[in-house]
Amino acid sequence: MKFRKINKFFSYILIFVFLANCWIFFGIPQDSLAATPNDQYYKTQWYLDKIKALSAWDIASRSPHITIAVIDSGIQIDHPDLKNNIWQNSGEIFNNGIDDDGNGFIDDVNGWDFINNTPDPSPRFEKNFTEAGIIHGTLVASIAAASGNNAAGIAGVTWQAKIMPLRVLNDRGEGKVTDVVRAIDYAINNGADIINLSFVGFNYSQGLEEAVTRAYKAGVIIVAAAGNELEQGSGYNLDKNPMYPVCYDGKNGENMIIGVAATDAIDQKTAFSSYGFRCVDIMAPGVSVFGASVYAPNQSINKKFFTNYYDGYWSGTSMATPMVAGAIALIKEMNPELKFDEIRKILLSNSENIYRLNPNFIGQLGAGRLNVKNMVEAVSKDMKLKSASVIISPQFDLDNRIKFTSFSGAEKLSFSAFDKNFRGGVNIASGDINGDEQDEIITGAGAGGGPHIKVFDQQGKLILQFFAFDKNFRGGVNVASGDLDGDGKNEIITGAGTGGLPQIKIFDRKGKLIDQFYAFDKSFRGGVNVASGDLDGDGKNEIIVGAGGGSTPQVKIFNRVGKLIGQFYAFDKSFRGGVNVAAGNVIWAGRSTKDEIIVAPAKGGSPHVRVLDGHAKLLAQFYAYDKKFNGGVNIGAGDINNDGMDEIITGAGEGGSPHARIFDGQGVLLSGFYAFDVKYNKGIRVGVIKNKVE
Repeated sequence: MKFRKINKFFSYILIFVFLANCWIFFGIPQDSLAATPNDQYYKTQWYLDKIKALSAWDIASRSPHITIAVIDSGIQIDHPDLKNNIWQNSGEIFNNGIDDDGNGFIDDVNGWDFINNTPDPSPRFEKNFTEAGIIHGTLVASIAAASGNNAAGIAGVTWQAKIMPLRVLNDRGEGKVTDVVRAIDYAINNGADIINLSFVGFNYSQGLEEAVTRAYKAGVIIVAAAGNELEQGSGYNLDKNPMYPVCYDGKNGENMIIGVAATDAIDQKTAFSSYGFRCVDIMAPGVSVFGASVYAPNQSINKKFFTNYYDGYWSGTSMATPMVAGAIALIKEMNPELKFDEIRKILLSNSENIYRLNPNFIGQLGAGRLNVKNMVEAVSKDMKLKSASVIISPQFDLDNRIKFTSFSGAEKLSFSAFDKNFRGGVNIASGDINGDEQDEIITGAGAGGGPHIKVFDQQGKLILQFFAFDKNFRGGVNVASGDLDGDGKNEIITGAGTGGLPQIKIFDRKGKLIDQFYAFDKSFRGGVNVASGDLDGDGKNEIIVGAGGGSTPQVKIFNRVGKLIGQFYAFDKSFRGGVNVAAGNVIWAGRSTKDEIIVAPAKGGSPHVRVLDGHAKLLAQFYAYDKKFNGGVNIGAGDINNDGMDEIITGAGEGGSPHARIFDGQGVLLSGFYAFDVKYNKGIRVGVIKNKVE
C-alpha cells in the first residue's frame, strides 16, 4: 500500500508501509544462555533473533536514560506495552493551561501533535483514516522500545527507554515538511538523544535539511528509513532518485543521518527497499513484523475493528529503522560519553556482512545487517573503566577497616586506616587528587582520634597524611574531595566534627593548606558535614556543607574561596539531628552534566533521602530504610555499575544493622547487603571509588 501525494506545492511527505503476507516464524533456534524475555508474543518477533538481540541482552537490555523521539503518525500513549516508557516532561504540569517550562508548548507533558497544535500526540481517527496511518507510529515505537520481559505483549530492541511521541503525519500517513521541521527542533530542545524518522518523500526541502543539520550539530542521532518503492522490481536507486529525509547527509560528507534499508528472513534485500551508495548506511529486517497496534474498539475500517493491542504482519523500511534506533539506545546507555561519529562507527563496523547473499547490490546496502550483540560487546570491551567499588567503613566502636565491595557486596579488598586499637570510626571519601586518572581514598579519623587525614592508593598503601586541625582536637574530621579549580586534580576538603569550630579547610595533594573559611557562625559546635559536586556544569566543583546536630537542618553551598552561593533547609526547620550531604549526577535531565545534591538526616527523624538540584529544587525523595528507623542515614554517590549514571549508596546509622543499599536517582532499590556482622549496630559510612584503569 502506497500513500499518494495530495499537494505538490506544500511538499507533502509520504510514508510507505507495505502489508505483507502473514508470515509467522516459530521454532527459531535460540541461544540457551541468552536473556530470553517472557513477553506473550515474543516468539512472533523472529527478527530479534536475526539481529542477535537475545545475546546482546545478556550485556545490556535497557536504556532508561535515553530518549527516542518518534516523529510519526502519533502514539497511543496509554498502550500497556508503551505507557511505562513514554517520555515525561518533568518541567510541565498536566492540563493546567500554562507553559510551565517556557519551551513554547502548553501542557506538553508527553510530547506534541504538530498537526493540530495540541499536547495530545495520539492518533485521531480523522476522516478518511487508514489502518496503516493510525497504527504506524505506535508500531514503530514498539519495535524500538516496547517494555520487555514484563510477561505481556512484545519486547522492544531496548526494553526500557523514554519514547517522545511527536505527531507530524495524519491518520492517512500524510504530513507537511514544516511540521517535521518543528518536531525535529522540539526533539533537540527537549533532550532527545535519538530521532526516528520512518517516512520518506521525493521533494527536497532546504528547511528540513537545515533542521537535520541542527540536530547533527547538537549531537542528536537521526535514524531514517530508506523508503519503499519499486523500480523495475528492485526498489529505488537513491543515487539516481534521492528521497528525503534519508538523503540529507550533508554537503561535505558529514553523514548526518543513518539510513536504513530492509532485508528479509534470509538476509536478502527486500524487493521494495531502496538502496544506494550514498544514503544507505545499514540494513535491518523489514518483513513480517509483529508489534503494538492501536486499541480503539469503537473504531473500524472495512468492518475491521481496532480490538487488539497487538497486530501484524507489517513490512517496510519503516519497520527496520526503529530496530536500529533501539540498538543505538542500548550502546548510548552503556557509554553516554560516546559521540555521534563514535556511535555510527560502532554501529556500522559491527554489522554483519551479507553481500554474498546480495551480489547485485555490492556496496549499496551500507555496512551490513544490524548485529546488536556485536555492538554491545564492542562497547563493553572498549569501556575505559571497570565497575566502581563501594567503600565502607564503621561509624565507630569497631576496628577501622576500609572495605572495597562489589555492587552486590562481595568483598574485594580491606585494610586498616588507623591503629587497630582505635574505635572512633573512619570518615571516608574518594577522588583523583594527583591527576593520574585513578581515585585515591581519603580518610578522616572519627571522634576520639586526632584530626588525622590519611590518603591511600587502591591497594591500601599510605601515600599522604597530615592533620587538618589542631592536633589536640578530638571531635573527628569529616572529609570530601572535588576538583574545585578545574585543573583535573581533586582537592581535599575537611570539616571539623562535633565540638570544633564550624571551619572548612581545603588542602592540595601534598597536604598544603590552600584556603579556609567558616561555614556557620563561629559559636556553632555541632560539626560540619561536607561534600563536593559540580552543581552548575562549569567544570569546577562547589563545596556543599550540612550542619551537624543541634542546629536547624541548613545546607550551604560555597565556591572554592568560601563565597556563599546558595543555602536552603534540607528538612523541616524544627529538625535538629544534623544533615548528611553527598553529590552526584544521579538524575540525568537530557545531556546535563550538573551534579545533584543528596541529603539525609544524620541522626533522628525518619530515614528520608532527598535529591535536589543546585537551586534547591526537589527532584526526588525516598526512604532508604523502614520509616520507623531513626538512627540516621550516611550517604555517598558514584557510578557503581558503570551505566553512565551515578547511583546513591546509603549506610544505616547507629542502631541499625550494617546494611548498605544502592538506589538509582529516583529511589529505586538496585542492591543491598550487610557490610559487617549483622550484630554490629553502630552505623556504617559509605562511598564509591572508581577502580584502577588497566
